[in-house]
Amino acid sequence: MNQFRKYARYVILFILFGMLIVSFGLWGVGDMLKVVGRSSEVAHVGGTKIPLYGWVGGAPVYATEVREQFNRQLEAIQRQTGQRPEQEQALRYGLHVRALEEVIQRTVLDYAIREFGLIVSDEEVRAAIARNPAFQGTGGSFDPLLYRNRLQQARISEPQFVLDMRREIAASQLFGAVRADGLAPVSLRDQIFKLESEKRTAETIYIPDAIVVDVPKPTPEQLNSYFEANKAKFQIPEFRAFSYVMITVDDVQSQVAVTSDAVRQEYEARAAEFGTPEKRDVDQAMTDTEDKAKAIIAAAQGGKSLEDAAKEVTGNADGVIKLGLVTKKDLPPGPLADGIFGLPEGIAPAPIQSPLGWHIVRINKIEAGKAVPFDEVKEKLEKDLKAQQAPDLLIKLVTDFERTLSKTQSMKGAAEDLGLKVRTYENVDARGQDASGKQVVIGPASAELVQAAFATRESAESDLLETPRGEYFIVRTDRITPARAPTLAEVEDRVVAAWQNEERRKLADAKVKDALEKANAGTDFATLAKDLGLEARMAKPVTRFEADAGNYLSQPVVVELFKLAPDKTASVRTAEGSVLVRVKSIEAPDLSKDKDQLDRFGKQLDTMVANDLILQLIAALRAKYGVTVDEAAFQATFAPQQ
Repeated sequence: MNQFRKYARYVILFILFGMLIVSFGLWGVGDMLKVVGRSSEVAHVGGTKIPLYGWVGGAPVYATEVREQFNRQLEAIQRQTGQRPEQEQALRYGLHVRALEEVIQRTVLDYAIREFGLIVSDEEVRAAIARNPAFQGTGGSFDPLLYRNRLQQARISEPQFVLDMRREIAASQLFGAVRADGLAPVSLRDQIFKLESEKRTAETIYIPDAIVVDVPKPTPEQLNSYFEANKAKFQIPEFRAFSYVMITVDDVQSQVAVTSDAVRQEYEARAAEFGTPEKRDVDQAMTDTEDKAKAIIAAAQGGKSLEDAAKEVTGNADGVIKLGLVTKKDLPPGPLADGIFGLPEGIAPAPIQSPLGWHIVRINKIEAGKAVPFDEVKEKLEKDLKAQQAPDLLIKLVTDFERTLSKTQSMKGAAEDLGLKVRTYENVDARGQDASGKQVVIGPASAELVQAAFATRESAESDLLETPRGEYFIVRTDRITPARAPTLAEVEDRVVAAWQNEERRKLADAKVKDALEKANAGTDFATLAKDLGLEARMAKPVTRFEADAGNYLSQPVVVELFKLAPDKTASVRTAEGSVLVRVKSIEAPDLSKDKDQLDRFGKQLDTMVANDLILQLIAALRAKYGVTVDEAAFQATFAPQQ
């Protein structure tokens, strides 16, 4: 934590105090406190801290910003894995610290951008967003609806995204001095390329723990001793009973009314979606004047081919362009598309003018479109129209539920008033499983339900929560059964199985050790495998970052493979056995033959070095401005709510 300003600048501080007093006089104490007090401050970038007053200058980092970043991290994990980590678990893994560091880094960048006077106009931001391929529709142009949908899916507000884009553009200006080309030395590039491109072929033998079948049962003394030493493995987890109300679009489907006229109008509006559009095989010649275009048509009508007529008038042997089979939407909208799709087969009797010039068109073939009858898509259209209306009704129902909930102060009472069903689960653990290990919490928002139940106090109700899929729910934790250490009698079968598995593993490891010694003494893998009643395999050549799981060459085994000398063997432990691996051959890369790959790798390495330099520059800016973290405020941000 940096205290980087010295209090020698008393004159400046007196002036600042004077300005602050004037500010209080103009705006009022209440307004000043209202602005500052919108959220507790957990860190500060730059500025000077004045005792008994606080920070002057610099940029604050608020708890709400860090909390929002933390929640975005949890949502990102949920999108990738399908499950949202519990807060306690996320804190153990340090995600809150990572969130703080990311917000501090953003604040340092923003502060540097202001210090250097970098200004990004609204026009620049709009242009950058429009160029983003993620927001471009089928025609390659910016699609506002797609833009909003993408932001909604990522759970980012438009103002926040615009702010991030503005920061990104300004940061590219700030770091524009770092040029990637040629940053990595050639010798470093070649050496790393050799290491990454080297391939090795391996022989493998998988020795499973199950090869040991004669594991005895433990004596009572052994069992009791093992249980006492490993009680934590057999602890009975905390169980909770909870009730909940779930509100989804299914709850409002019966309220959605769609008239037959609306369905018919939808069919007509979306006619292009149903069936195959008309296609035309089109050739065209182009001129810059109407007279030339008419001359080409006259020559063609006189018996010449379009190609010969165009060459005669324009002097260009390649004057006819074959467009091939096109639909109307493939052509620029306007006179050209309308004209081509209003002509019969053959050469058009008159030229068509467009902003590009004068077109002489030949229709070679017409493939008629096929429309799907209304009756065949009626059911789908009704469903689509209901799906469009259902979200509005869902929001109304949720609003009514919240209003009723605030009056009744009871989840059950609010549900009864609105005819919603209250469902319950008895005794489930934090994974949604019962005492036997069966998954009982299933269906919509199952992970979110369990998470909410384990985050809510006994006999208390959660807030009304929303899932990323648009479901709404509230949970009441009815009963909590604390975790406890069981007696041996309660879990004896599990303890016996665990003891036997451990003994089996020890005996299997002894077999692996013996086989490894024989292999390194010169015994070939085929003989070793035969003696063990197993199979020796030859894996495909792999680099350090590849694998061949079908031949027992998982990534940990590959790591060990690249440590070995030729004809040497190592063993690698897996979950349920061990893999013996031996280097069979080594294939070094040929830099002269792999020049193209080497050049591409060099560019990638240059970019990596440039990124590292940018990170060092950010670290230097951070050191220059100074960053102070209020540890107490930061810890309070993620403290459990009482």
